[in-house]
Amino acid sequence: MRAAAATLLLLACCVAHAQPAAPPCGTIEQCDAAVRTTPSLAAYEQRGYLHLMQRRGLDDLEKSIADFSAALRFDASRPFSLYGRGMARLFSGDAAGQNEMEAAIMMQQNIAEEFKAHGAK
Repeated sequence: MRAAAATLLLLACCVAHAQPAAPPCGTIEQCDAAVRTTPSLAAYEQRGYLHLMQRRGLDDLEKSIADFSAALRFDASRPFSLYGRGMARLFSGDAAGQNEMEAAIMMQQNIAEEFKAHGAK
């Protein structure tokens, strides 16, 4: 009994201090390569985020929407992808993006803060 409690305490301590995984790519070009060789939720999310932050025009927003949509095909209940796609849609003039952002917040209340902090990684 005591050993089980110690194991649970150790596990809780380690989980609490675990750092999120680093993004698989740091630039759009690196993400393009990652998506070509080993497509993953993380690569699509990162590339979608980078296009959204770059947003030199409608083309970047469309690419961001496409990448976040691809990430959602990996995991449809992913708040980060839903929030990012919603933001890109809103910036592109699609008011329905607000609904996606609100749905992501319902799934994870601090998603806006996580999204904002993502760029600092």
